[in-house]
Amino acid sequence: MKKSRVFLILFACLLALNVPTVQSVETARKLKNAPTPSAGYGKDLGELKSGIYTLTSAELTRKYHLELPENYDKNTPHRLIFAMHMMGGNIQTMIDQNFYGLKTYAEKAGVPVIFVAPEGYTDRSPWRGGDNKDHIFFADMLKLFKEQLSIDTSRIFSCGFSFGAMFTYSLSLSFQEDLRAVACYSPANWNIYLPENKHLPLAFYSTTGTEDGLCKYVHSDERKQGGKYCVLTHIEDNGLKELPEIPLATTPTHITTEFEGLPEEYPVLFGSFVGGHTEQVKDPGSDVNWIAKETWDFFMRF
Repeated sequence: MKKSRVFLILFACLLALNVPTVQSVETARKLKNAPTPSAGYGKDLGELKSGIYTLTSAELTRKYHLELPENYDKNTPHRLIFAMHMMGGNIQTMIDQNFYGLKTYAEKAGVPVIFVAPEGYTDRSPWRGGDNKDHIFFADMLKLFKEQLSIDTSRIFSCGFSFGAMFTYSLSLSFQEDLRAVACYSPANWNIYLPENKHLPLAFYSTTGTEDGLCKYVHSDERKQGGKYCVLTHIEDNGLKELPEIPLATTPTHITTEFEGLPEEYPVLFGSFVGGHTEQVKDPGSDVNWIAKETWDFFMRF
């Protein structure tokens, strides 16, 4: 029997058994692609269950909180969302805030999501500024979760506020093949380790208040470049060479702009609001934190 025929028969059997199949990177980046299962697909839960764990990474003892959904199913590839804490925050902050509110939306929608809240603070800073050890930590966590948990490797996300946004932005420059999309609330590209940008496409959502004095939209120091620069970097990396003007809010109601001319697989959105350094913003007359809502909707596109 020819090899091609054997492959077709095997593929048909996998489909009949509802077993996810490996996809190419190109296929896995298509909108609403079929899940791409990790090596942990179908494995019984071992030691990794919901709770706080330590991991030796880059000769440091690191800590993270893992939150599995109550209905965790080893035969379902799960979305994986990292929530990176801000300065003054920690693992418990992310737990208390329901991972920037995204766990609340996941539970309401009945979407199986695994949440992870890593801990920074290894060099007197929330996240490291002088070396790539946080990046190694992130890679080590990814490897562990993919091996032991049922992960949809085509739907891995990261989000964070302030220093957590800075770390997420840093990851977005070198983990584009691992992360499907990121959300950065008040990012900046200083006081944080920045790798060499691989200039690969990545879906990107960002917000900055027009009165943010800490992680400024535009910094007066030319050696530092603010939230605007973070947005334009991903617009350019996603294929738009003529950089657009970015609308800024001038009234209490926020403005979120999705930039035209980009591939639908790699959108870039920017939310502007009149306000300061915060990731919890409501429009007048609304009781909904639109940043959390827009992040959830953005991640659910993929």
